[in-house]
Amino acid sequence: MTGLARCLSKSCTTGWLDWVHGELWLSPAGLIRRRLTLAETRAHGLGPTVSEPLPEAEFTDADLTRVAAGHPTNKVIAFDTVAHARLVRGATADGLRLVLRDGTRHKLLWLTRDPASAVLLTALPAALQDRFA
Repeated sequence: MTGLARCLSKSCTTGWLDWVHGELWLSPAGLIRRRLTLAETRAHGLGPTVSEPLPEAEFTDADLTRVAAGHPTNKVIAFDTVAHARLVRGATADGLRLVLRDGTRHKLLWLTRDPASAVLLTALPAALQDRFA
């Protein structure tokens, strides 16, 4: 999953009980969620938390290993492991619900003022094809 990734949101949580924001990155091969601090979360307010042009970063395999091990709410999800994904829209938060091929379920939520939904609506059909709804 190495390669240049774009940061779609810095307000990403892993569910309604996860109150600490994280960065949501889209790479050519998958999604990366990296937890931020409580202070950064408080500073975000109602967003938006990223602006155009979207921040970009290169992630190596070693970086992804560190992210995955760094906190239980961090996620490194390769597109080829996804069995089904569904984008959901809400009044204050949008989200992505994922079911992996091994049955594991993930939920990613972000503030509606961030561009994540628009970018994912374009990127995920190509990456996941009939596994995206």
